[in-house]
Amino acid sequence: MERANREEAMNLDEVIATIVRLEQEREEIYQDSHVTADEHPRLAEIEAALPRLWDLRRRLEAAKSAGLDRIPVPPPPDPENLIG
Repeated sequence: MERANREEAMNLDEVIATIVRLEQEREEIYQDSHVTADEHPRLAEIEAALPRLWDLRRRLEAAKSAGLDRIPVPPPPDPENLIG
């Protein structure tokens, strides 16, 4: 729950910067084509965070386009569960 509150409090620029940072970190983990046992937990965290952050980015951009200063409906805890 605490992570969701932190993410909801982020502005669009912070969300984009976090996405970029996590994408770069994920790329560094995969760079040598071998994920070590030490890297697996961090990779799992990154893979869990990215869908939430992309969903939050889309919601923030939509709210901004609609002239709203905040997201009218909070994001779900796991947007991937909404698909399919």
